[in-house]
Amino acid sequence: MKLNNFLKLSLGIFFALPTSIFFGNEMLANHLSEKIDYAIHNDNLLACGGGGGGGGGGGSSPAARKAKKEKKAKAKLNFKKRQLSKMAAAGEPISDLQAEIEALEKELEDLKK
Repeated sequence: MKLNNFLKLSLGIFFALPTSIFFGNEMLANHLSEKIDYAIHNDNLLACGGGGGGGGGGGSSPAARKAKKEKKAKAKLNFKKRQLSKMAAAGEPISDLQAEIEALEKELEDLKK
């Protein structure tokens, strides 16, 4: 019985060892190189000041938030002005849109102060 177990074990080792040498080391080497590439890339991001945080302006400075609000208000104002010119060309009533544009211009002036 012991001889039978010994033969099974040695036969398993005979097939498993070459397989692990050919495939296992290659897989480990590929994984290792990817891990090193990731570490180098991540270190570069951290050294450049990136790699963390998310969007949304939660940790940004007050000046950056103000600039973001100002940019958003300008974009909205330009959109409303284009919409106004299209409506005027089509002969549609524009009084409501003019009131919105005036309110946006006032808001933009307040943001610039």
